[in-house]
Amino acid sequence: MRASTVTIKTEQDLEKLRVSGRLAAQVLEMIGEYVKPGVTTEYLDNICNDYIVNTLKVIPANVGYH
Repeated sequence: MRASTVTIKTEQDLEKLRVSGRLAAQVLEMIGEYVKPGVTTEYLDNICNDYIVNTLKVIPANVGYH
């Protein structure tokens, strides 16, 4: 069994986490109005991706993940 370790975050690490949290919150706030019965998750994913890339001007972490 592997022992658990705690990683101490630097101030720079914490700021990166804050930024990513704010971006995630913006995406969740935006997508809420599109979530309705019958709407596919693929449709929602495409809307989120467009918003992330074109409005927030960042690259989603899950791009190319498979």
